[in-house]
Amino acid sequence: MKHRESELLRSLHTEAEKKNWKKDRRTRLGLEEVWAAFRRVPHRNPQGEYEPLVLARHLHALEQSKHIAQFKQRTQDKISLPVGIWIEPTAAPKSPAPPMPAWHPDIYWLADEWETATAKQRAGYTAVNAWLMSAPDLFRVPQRERALEIFGRYGDEDDFLMPEKTLDSLRSGPLFGDPTRLHHVLRTFTTHPPLLTEHFIEEVGDGYYQRIGAGDLLLVVENSATWWSIVNTLPAGHRLGYVAWGLGGTFRASINTLAAKHAVTEIRYFGDLDLSGLRIPHAAAHTARQRGLPAVMPAKRLYTALLHLGLPRKAKEPPAAEQEAPELTDWLPGPLRPKAARLLRQGRRLAQEWVGYRYLSRTDDWHSDVI
Repeated sequence: MKHRESELLRSLHTEAEKKNWKKDRRTRLGLEEVWAAFRRVPHRNPQGEYEPLVLARHLHALEQSKHIAQFKQRTQDKISLPVGIWIEPTAAPKSPAPPMPAWHPDIYWLADEWETATAKQRAGYTAVNAWLMSAPDLFRVPQRERALEIFGRYGDEDDFLMPEKTLDSLRSGPLFGDPTRLHHVLRTFTTHPPLLTEHFIEEVGDGYYQRIGAGDLLLVVENSATWWSIVNTLPAGHRLGYVAWGLGGTFRASINTLAAKHAVTEIRYFGDLDLSGLRIPHAAAHTARQRGLPAVMPAKRLYTALLHLGLPRKAKEPPAAEQEAPELTDWLPGPLRPKAARLLRQGRRLAQEWVGYRYLSRTDDWHSDVI
């Protein structure tokens, strides 16, 4: 395509966009709009020719290259021009919406949104609907725990790689874009735990980690919803001094800030069962041993519950190397190691939110991890 023809086509597209052109279908421009587009082309007639002739020549070239189609009806002028043109599609036509599910009464109104929903929204609606249709326990829980329950059990792994975090980013449309309605439908609530930094005991003030009591035990959990759920279901008589969350890769360095004045003699850790979730405490435990710091031990009953309650999902990381899996799981209690190592070698993971507020509030099996 010659330069001026390309410029004219770009200008024609600009005219079409003024009419809300859907690029997966053709749209009509009248001759006046064609002329307006032509007059915006830089140096449109360098030879000073009769302009209708120049325009007719360019339209013919664009039609031959299948970018436009000229109307058969033409003007009666000396140089006959089409009374209008069709701008041909530049994008593949949208696939028709897949069939709707049979809606649960709580979200039947989504039927009106199905045709215009994005593929991601439809996948989310379908998972929520399947969860509601399963007659679930509607005990109210933190939103991330419910997200894992819904998208980790009823969502496709390729659509929801980190199911517990789905609702952190899926925030559009009449369901996911309305927090009040979403909490009502899913029977959830938002939690607001404190934040941590690398120097969470020495340099950060109250409210960034939680002093729970006067005990000598620090419990570190990987994710925020689990922090909230544990803190709000602690038994009387626990020996926790602190509960912390969100240290991530800084945990290995953070344990160096522990000092005798904090009266912490033991650290217990509970996180996701995946490569990163085990590399963190495994490395921190090694550092603690080297430097004579309080031991970093696994929260045995919480990990046992995770392996029992959780549904494994595809991990972000590739499968563990044959040698790394037993090295990492060696930090776990003996009976849990074979299943955890198999999980890592398969490239699967268990998010710690499977051990959620509902479980923690209804059983005392895990209390030995905090007493």
